[in-house]
Amino acid sequence: MEQLTISQVLDLCGFWPEVLTAYDLEIVAAAPVRKVVRLQTPQGDLALKKFKLTDEELEFSLAAMRHVKERGFTVPGVIRTRDGREYVEHDGVKYFIMEWLDGRESDYGYVLDLANAARGLAKFHEASLGFDAPPCKGKEQWGTWTGHFLERIEEMREWQVLAEQGGTAFDRMFAEEVAYGIQEASRAVELLHASRYEEISKAEQESRGFCHHDYAHHNVLITPQKQVSLIDFDYALCDIRAHDLASLILRNMKSVKWDARTAYFIVKSYFESTAPQEGEERLLHAMMRFPQDLYEAGHFQYVEKNRPADVLESRLRKWSEQTKRRERVLQEFEAGARYVLKHGTIR
Repeated sequence: MEQLTISQVLDLCGFWPEVLTAYDLEIVAAAPVRKVVRLQTPQGDLALKKFKLTDEELEFSLAAMRHVKERGFTVPGVIRTRDGREYVEHDGVKYFIMEWLDGRESDYGYVLDLANAARGLAKFHEASLGFDAPPCKGKEQWGTWTGHFLERIEEMREWQVLAEQGGTAFDRMFAEEVAYGIQEASRAVELLHASRYEEISKAEQESRGFCHHDYAHHNVLITPQKQVSLIDFDYALCDIRAHDLASLILRNMKSVKWDARTAYFIVKSYFESTAPQEGEERLLHAMMRFPQDLYEAGHFQYVEKNRPADVLESRLRKWSEQTKRRERVLQEFEAGARYVLKHGTIR
């Protein structure tokens, strides 16, 4: 079989084939890896990525990467074009080239990787402090959780009407689950009202940190030295660190069917090298309490309308199957997390 040229590889991946002409690079080979193209050069491998968001969003993403890199956290550096630009734009799509980091994707099912990921998240948040964020609409999320939750409750109420009047299998399943979801979202709002959310948000805003906002296992790389490095800052935003930490816990709760010890293990690992704020466990509880999976299923079905029905139905079934285990964990979470933070061990 005849080997494809580099331009053909880029074209097949949906990349502009001429983008590499803007760089002073000798490309030996190219191959797709997830959403990027891996470029082989005599000096080492690089990653070519395309970005479809706004100029301001890209600048925020690149500025966030530069900031933590300058503070010693391992993220890829950006390779500039011949004329010193950080990216190239063609037909509304922005392209940029980064260093290819040495490491493997983390495996959250492997306890040592999960511990490293939680510890690495704490180090990342420390490195993010003092960020001079470039202006970008939607990236400043300080103190917005309550408003977002209330808006999503209203959306779910609208979808409830659509589901009750619809005739699909998804409609029937969603109609059965959404009342409980609205109740859970309301409980999340109540938790925020009964927490130190405003004080913690104000304090962290003054420290000027930010969240990665997509701490999925494939964005968390484990280096040969067992350190954590991070890629894909597309969704980075300015918000309290509990946003990232709660998301990491939730990702693992779904995969281990809401095992409480896993949640406490993540909390323990994260706070081994950074001090908790008083009442932070309630903010984690509030974010975990919000029925994000149910909300996203409804959003995909009734707003975006671009997901296969069987995929969304499967998502609803998993949500329904895990509600009892989920409730048991959430009822005890704050007390269990406080014990971990006080004693440094899981009871």
